[in-house]
Amino acid sequence: MNPNNTEVHLGFEDEHLVIAWKPHGVLTSGNSGRTFVQAVNRCLDKASESGVLPCHRLDFGTSGWVVFGKNKSAAREMGLLFEQRSINKRYVALVHGQVPPSLNMVWPLDGKFAKTRVAMLAQGRMAGTGPVSFVHAEPITGRTHQIRRHLFDSGHGIVGDDRYGIPGERYQGKGLFLCAYGMNFDHPLTSDLKVNLVAEPSKKFRKLPFVHQSDFIQRLSLSSHR
Repeated sequence: MNPNNTEVHLGFEDEHLVIAWKPHGVLTSGNSGRTFVQAVNRCLDKASESGVLPCHRLDFGTSGWVVFGKNKSAAREMGLLFEQRSINKRYVALVHGQVPPSLNMVWPLDGKFAKTRVAMLAQGRMAGTGPVSFVHAEPITGRTHQIRRHLFDSGHGIVGDDRYGIPGERYQGKGLFLCAYGMNFDHPLTSDLKVNLVAEPSKKFRKLPFVHQSDFIQRLSLSSHR
C-alpha cells in the first residue's frame, strides 16, 4: 500500500493531539517518506513546522488507531501515559485453532513481565487454514510484538503472521489479521476530557461470515468512529 495515496480517517483532533486510523501495510514512521506520519501531515497540511510526532507505533501489518502529538510537549505527555500503562488498548485478531472462552497469558518476553488477556468472540474456518478463532486481545503490558508472541507461544498464532506464524501458511504475505480497534484514556493536557475511540476492524475481517455475524461486530458497528 502506498502511503502517498492513503486516505486518512481522523477519530480525534484538538490543539494537542491527533488520533488517526492506520491501515495495514504502512509503516507508522521511519526514515522513508512513505510512512503514515507523512500521510497524516499531508492530511493536516502540517500541524506544526516539524509535523506530528507519533506517541507509539503499530506494526507494519497491523491496522488501527495511532496517537500523534502536535508538538513535543504533547507527544511527551502521551508517551508517559503509554509508559505508565494508563491507556486501555483493545485489539481483535484472527488466530489458528479453537481458542477457549478466555486465556490469561502471563509469561515473560525478553526477560520482562508481560501479560495479555484474550477472549474468544467467534469460531469458524478459512480455506487452507482449518479451524480459526476471532478473538479480543488486551495487552496489559506493552512489550514488543506482545500479542503476536503470546498467541504464538500459546499455540494460536495469528493468521497471516509471517514472523510468528506457521511456516508456509497460506495467508502469509497477505496481511496480518490483527487490528487495534479501540483505545481510551484521560487526556493528559485537558482536564476532565476522556478520549474513547472504537472502530470496526478492517474489511478483510468483515468479509468472513462468522466474524461479520458475530455479536461483537454488530455492537461495534453502532459505535464506530470511522
